[in-house]
Amino acid sequence: MPELPELEALRIRIGPPVEGKLITAATVNPKKGHLLRYPVDNFALELPARRITSLTRRGKHLVFATELGGGGQPRWLVVNPMLGGRFQIGGDDIPVPATEVFTLRVEGKVEVRYLDFRDMGRIYWVSDLSREVPAWDLQGPEADAVASMGLDVFRKRLRRFRDELKDLLRNQEFLAGIGNAYSDEILWEARLLPLRRRASLKPEDEEALFRAIPLVLSRAIEAILANPKYEESKQDRKFMAVHMKGGQTCPRCGHRISQLGTNREPLNFCRGCQF
Repeated sequence: MPELPELEALRIRIGPPVEGKLITAATVNPKKGHLLRYPVDNFALELPARRITSLTRRGKHLVFATELGGGGQPRWLVVNPMLGGRFQIGGDDIPVPATEVFTLRVEGKVEVRYLDFRDMGRIYWVSDLSREVPAWDLQGPEADAVASMGLDVFRKRLRRFRDELKDLLRNQEFLAGIGNAYSDEILWEARLLPLRRRASLKPEDEEALFRAIPLVLSRAIEAILANPKYEESKQDRKFMAVHMKGGQTCPRCGHRISQLGTNREPLNFCRGCQF
């Protein structure tokens, strides 16, 4: 599942080629049209002739803001990729995969394709984000903005929740943008076991978590952007320390990395240095 680092890196990469550009065509794969929370025919007809005014991210949503000529009638294309959503950027010389859901063609012969191999993504074409995108206003602060929040504010927010740490980090009402993969990485960085209850944290544990969240996320964004062979349609997470590395050696203490759950959504941690 693309999480905050993947979507933020994607935003940084594809923002310049598409922002300010006119959408010249939009197509929808008829076999995947059920993923759109909007009539397929209307979607394909209404996007062309709109200009992409900005590309932003909110939590695990990528948001294309659009308007008609002259600055009128703003609408937003919101994509929540879920487990199997990916993006592909390129020209019409790149073959269209069978997993394509929709394609936007913009000025400059650039194509933005949304692919989904699990058919779980959610795509919204809306005029009101708060009213038309489920749980939009329930999202907490952006996870990569934790440092600017300050430790005291973070502690107060943290203590409102009672979840196990793994579930807490994945709770979008706590912080927006973290999912299964980066919750593993953050807890490893903070040296905290994922099944610990929030109430068990000591002040020094809270501070470790506060510092680990922005560090892990910023480091991941940098790793993705620094990879010249990175493909948006795939997820290269070789830089991760523990996630999807059950049975391998912990890079910090040499202990064997544990895995709970299935390969689809594993929970990975190190019993040697997480407490």
